[in-house]
Amino acid sequence: MKKRILVVAAILGIFAVAVGAQTIKRGGVLKATSNTQGVLVRNFNPFSGAALEAAGGCIYETLIYFNNANATANPWLAEKWAWSKDLKSVTFTIRKDVKFSDGSPMTVNDVYYSIMLGKDNKALDNSGIWAEGLKDVTVKGDTVTCNFADVNVTALEKFGNLYIVPKAIWSKVADPVNWTNGDNPIGTGPFVLDQASFGEQSYKVVRNPLYWQKGSDGKPLPYIDAVQYMTTTNEQVGFNLIAGAYDWANYLVTNIDEYVKADPVNHKYWFGQGNLVFLYLNNLKAPLDNVNVRKAIAMGISQRDITRKMVPSPVPATMSAVKSNFADIAKAGMAKYNLQHDVAKAKALLEKEGYRLNAQGIYEKGGQALSFKIVVPADWTDWVGAAQTITTQLKDIGVDAVVSQETWPDPFQSNLELGNTDMAFNIGVTGSNPYFEFNRLLNSVNYAPIGTRNHAYWNMRYKNPDIDKNLAAYSRETNVAKQKQYMSAIVEQFMKDTPAVPLFFNPNWFEYSTATFVGWPSEDDPYAWPATMGMQKEPIFLHVHLK
Repeated sequence: MKKRILVVAAILGIFAVAVGAQTIKRGGVLKATSNTQGVLVRNFNPFSGAALEAAGGCIYETLIYFNNANATANPWLAEKWAWSKDLKSVTFTIRKDVKFSDGSPMTVNDVYYSIMLGKDNKALDNSGIWAEGLKDVTVKGDTVTCNFADVNVTALEKFGNLYIVPKAIWSKVADPVNWTNGDNPIGTGPFVLDQASFGEQSYKVVRNPLYWQKGSDGKPLPYIDAVQYMTTTNEQVGFNLIAGAYDWANYLVTNIDEYVKADPVNHKYWFGQGNLVFLYLNNLKAPLDNVNVRKAIAMGISQRDITRKMVPSPVPATMSAVKSNFADIAKAGMAKYNLQHDVAKAKALLEKEGYRLNAQGIYEKGGQALSFKIVVPADWTDWVGAAQTITTQLKDIGVDAVVSQETWPDPFQSNLELGNTDMAFNIGVTGSNPYFEFNRLLNSVNYAPIGTRNHAYWNMRYKNPDIDKNLAAYSRETNVAKQKQYMSAIVEQFMKDTPAVPLFFNPNWFEYSTATFVGWPSEDDPYAWPATMGMQKEPIFLHVHLK
């Protein structure tokens, strides 16, 4: 098979060498909060939705590590990969120097077996590889080739969520979906389970002496001896952080300033930009089918004033809906179509469309006032408060809006799926890169007329053929520069049409302490995305070390 020159070189110890030439101090037990609240249940099945956080990224690993901090694919259990000329097949070259924690070698047969697990059982396809159109898998020498039905190079990211398990063990499991794998999970990762440590509120994973990556000191990673996961609650975590009980926590902490004040030198946090919260506008319901009405509403909203009233304050979004680390693709759109809070311009735009203020100070046309309900999931207090701020802001431009709370998921979600809602607070999953975000939000496959359930409650009854064209072109392009051009065109069209109003990015909660360990990612050094589930955390555990 002829190969296109798209081979990615192996980068052994990429995160280890980033520590620098300094002498690394090894040892220590890093204490981290568990994602689980309440009693812990032994489940280290990497294909299970109920698996504990140490399953993926501590015990089990993937062929590639897809870094959500910068949207790059990095070699991991595969040392390199190459796309075929027709971009329908990707071939991975598997490392020869990797062992499972029981001492047995990891081979192409284990990789093949792990991929094939999800072919006939969708419950085991949690990476989504088969759902992406994978047809078959072949093995030759030290390579594994995955053949897809259609061209879609974005499928590569899915391999960053496909965990490789030992065939010798898993092939004997009668029910791999429900198997908890709780006693002695065997993987290739940097840690193994300390079986004696497991209790109802904590457990420990310790250094795997057979781990394949080496540190800057030439010894097997990680530098730390162990990670101890501990359960906590929303009410307790702030006090425990202040007391220095954790080195790493991923919780909403409302008294974050008190945490920092307790130890200004060592108590730190980085609340990175997570999923997008936006004001859903139903583009098929009058008067929101008028782009100038939508633009006027957008100019009536101040994202900064909304977020200032929220504790902790999330990062306000721009009208591009793009995270700051991908701002370069939004430059053209921001230059042409950016909308900022401007009461006078918002009113002028409404009057241009024939609206006039009535006796109540609300714009109306043909006897129909600009009056809306902003629907928010019941008791989601941060969203409710933000929606109330918006109603005040919109009143200043002559638009009447009231907050209406609906139970999640029904009827809130169902009403959005059927197009029954005019305005609503909604979530846009940003994923690892803008393609993921905009493909989910704007691809016309999620579009449906009002009254037809679209099963995509985030879609605002909007579609644009140029956006579809550029999304499709992106999925067939391996050149990063050209991909950025397609994404730039998508963002520009989105801003021109203003089908929704981006509000703010939900924070990715990440509190950490440098009292014992250093080498953490931060806003100034975002080398990895600090998420506790999956592979995102592994480079962090391979990077941190004793102070």
